[in-house]
Amino acid sequence: MNGCRIRSWPLIALLSLACIGSNECALNYRLEGSVVPIFYNLTIGLRGDADNPGTQFDGEVFITLKAVLADVKEITLHKDISINIEECSLYDVADQLVESGLNARLTTEEQTQQLTVPLAQSLAADANYTLYFKYTGKVQSDTVGLFSASYIDEATMKTKWVLLTQMQPINARLVFPCFDEPALKAKFEVHIGRPSGLSVVSNTELTKTTDEGNNRFTDHFKVTPIMSTYLLAFVVSEYQARGNSSLSILTRPAYYNYTEFSYSVAERVLPAFGELFQQSYQQLGNELLQYATTPRFPHNSMENWGLVIFKDKVVLEEPGVTDGWTQKEFTIRNIVHENAHMWLGNSVTCKWWSYIWLHEGFARYYEFFLGHKLYPEYQLDQQFVVHKLQHILTTDSLNLTQPMTSSELSIVTPADIDFKFGRISFAKAASIIRMWRLAMGEENFDKAMRNYLKQHHLSNTLPSDLYDHLRDNWPQIAYVDLNQFIYDFTVQVGYPRIIVSLSLDDHMISWDQQRFLLNASDGSDSTLRYTVPITYATNLSPNFQNLTPAFYFDKIVDINQRWSDEPIDWAIVNLKQANYYRVFYNEPLLGRIQVALTKTDHSGIPVENRAAIIDDLFNFALAGLIDYVEVFQFMEYMSTETEYIPWYAAYVGMERIAKRLTPQQLPNFNKYLSDIAVTVLDKLGVGWNSGDKVLDVYNRNMQVAWLCKYQNPNCTNQVKELFEGGTEKPSPDYRETFYCAASRSGGYSRVLEYYAKETNYIDREIYWRAASCTRDYRTHYQNEILGKGNSVDLKIAGLAQLYEQNPDLVTPIFQMITEDIEQLAEALESWPKTAQALSDLADYFTTREQQQLFSSFYKESQTLFGSSAETLSQALATVDSNVQWAEQRLGKLVSFLAQRNGAAGLTMSLVMMSTLAGFLLKL
Repeated sequence: MNGCRIRSWPLIALLSLACIGSNECALNYRLEGSVVPIFYNLTIGLRGDADNPGTQFDGEVFITLKAVLADVKEITLHKDISINIEECSLYDVADQLVESGLNARLTTEEQTQQLTVPLAQSLAADANYTLYFKYTGKVQSDTVGLFSASYIDEATMKTKWVLLTQMQPINARLVFPCFDEPALKAKFEVHIGRPSGLSVVSNTELTKTTDEGNNRFTDHFKVTPIMSTYLLAFVVSEYQARGNSSLSILTRPAYYNYTEFSYSVAERVLPAFGELFQQSYQQLGNELLQYATTPRFPHNSMENWGLVIFKDKVVLEEPGVTDGWTQKEFTIRNIVHENAHMWLGNSVTCKWWSYIWLHEGFARYYEFFLGHKLYPEYQLDQQFVVHKLQHILTTDSLNLTQPMTSSELSIVTPADIDFKFGRISFAKAASIIRMWRLAMGEENFDKAMRNYLKQHHLSNTLPSDLYDHLRDNWPQIAYVDLNQFIYDFTVQVGYPRIIVSLSLDDHMISWDQQRFLLNASDGSDSTLRYTVPITYATNLSPNFQNLTPAFYFDKIVDINQRWSDEPIDWAIVNLKQANYYRVFYNEPLLGRIQVALTKTDHSGIPVENRAAIIDDLFNFALAGLIDYVEVFQFMEYMSTETEYIPWYAAYVGMERIAKRLTPQQLPNFNKYLSDIAVTVLDKLGVGWNSGDKVLDVYNRNMQVAWLCKYQNPNCTNQVKELFEGGTEKPSPDYRETFYCAASRSGGYSRVLEYYAKETNYIDREIYWRAASCTRDYRTHYQNEILGKGNSVDLKIAGLAQLYEQNPDLVTPIFQMITEDIEQLAEALESWPKTAQALSDLADYFTTREQQQLFSSFYKESQTLFGSSAETLSQALATVDSNVQWAEQRLGKLVSFLAQRNGAAGLTMSLVMMSTLAGFLLKL
């Protein structure tokens, strides 16, 4: 230990985001804390039957509470407007009536959703009382509080209903009057009255069922551990369970066989967390863990203690349809994520939503890194870099970003709370947690987490409670102000760009820093600096495994330098992109790195760093710090690259560029892409086999999607040959990509036939989207999109596929649609949907000529759209902005690609344009 204490942040810093002067903030959304709950005895009586869930329910709740201050003359708690109080009484610790008829004196504040119970006499401090409410509530139509979802039972073709709850973050108040803040924990005893034919599960084990007569029953459940209101849950259904009395998955009977894989994951994950934290799930205070599925939910999943709820798509694997690698990874990650919450969120809970990252950041982190430990074939440790870290770096370089830790005074309204449940609290927090763990070492980090979880079991925490344990277990190191290091990446927004240079005949390596912003004029504070852990390797010492910082770049130091006795050829900074920043390599360093990457095994440079360099370069170009020519010149090395992780970063970066190139410029881009992807396509091919590695499956899918879309002849010909010569279905991961490419290269009629014959709705939609990739756009539009028999949603999706998958055909597709726009409006059964479809198409316009086409159409036809004409007007402005951006930013790149391809590029361009012209003449 270094003996460095974590200090409390100055109040002025924590108030920086407070909403001073706002009318909303003048209202008191927070409870005063003079009264705290201890126990809820809650009864919910459902009014509906098995065939109809009804729109209301009856409720009773006895809340045991105590005053923690003297002279408390009123009790304030939360209640939504949909709750109607019929009776309210107060009892003392001996269950003697203290006051009755309180419902006549209740006051409510609708905006803050607070209910105040005035009392005739003060509560005795630290004495227990019971507050009783009898009330009615509403079964919600949206997915909050207590709501209903329906599905069609395949055996009887009857509609079946599921009643379920979603309380997070502040929706328990829609189900019962309560103290609906995370710090106000209590125990719960739940009783659910329901009709016969349905069953109920809740957070804990069912203890008994009582017969109430008239085919009504009440299910009674064990008392829960001490927990926050948002974790209370129950599900009323006709579900079937897989598993045993301690671990089970519940879903509709027809889906029982689809839960085998998810159950096998659940069996592995729960004990793995118990071993990691040295505290079993049962030791947390609940013997039971159940998963329930639902066809309708606001999120993928929710971590209710003992009853995790998942959308159907998350944990169901239908053999041959949704049991591919992608789906299984999705299942693994979600189950790991929600299991992490049993410790981080349920047992140990944040005191307020302003630092919800204490839950979500850790759950996201373990989702990938415990997931990787259990299922290494998915290489989730590497995938985290491109799927989470690099994505959040983009968000965190914009003015709209937020800090991980906000002041409590700045997060008060429901909108404020929703704002904290964003990607910063998930992906950035997970990235910062990863940085801490790698900087302090795995064993030290794990010990810190175990001590934190054990000390604060069943209680609430602030970020400083976590930092105490990180500090106590941080290894002795060269000087670093840990307080400042933590503050800079949690209370401050953003992150730095580390600028790396070689000098003094390559003996001196230097580091400088600036805050990275995608738009330096967007109002963000560009002067922010950070305490930065620096890891690096050179050609002289190519050790990429030691992720312990070589030093910390103090924020008050302008430049850091290191001398090498031997000249350095190349250096890589931020090994495996372990730390939260971007790296800008000055020349000649960047060029030398490119050379190193073309050598055997890429000179040992890891895939994470190859992806990081590509992602950084694209973002530096987007920010105007370099030209896109430099990015595309560097990516020439990828003619030797075959790994998924760098290619994923490359395609994310190229997406913006490819979308803004004109039809005349696309042939040179196509040639460039074909050249740099030749090795990876040769390695992977377009076929599939059972021996494929997971990331090879993902990589092939991505390569074929891109290369065939941009008319790579090798890709197109291979797909055509394989499609014409075989009848075996591609794997679920690859099915849409392969059939889309096949439809585009002459297999349209056959793919459309597959669609017409398919009965499984998932595969049916896949075939539809794939058929819609055809270049025979007029036939598809006239017969299928304007024709009868397909849903509006499918028609909208099919129309989008036509131009998204054939970017060179955007103009003739637009002209075809607008020849008779009323036909499309009739097919889509809506002018607003037609306006949105045209707006989506216009986002693919890249030329002034296309802009003029759209402008003329708008002038001639806007009256047809009524109020939806505004959608077209906004789209027209977007087209102008997109074209302007391309004109200003892509000119040098366009020239580079043309010069690079030379005569061959010109010939290819002319051939493609001639082919296209001939094709259009035939339509």
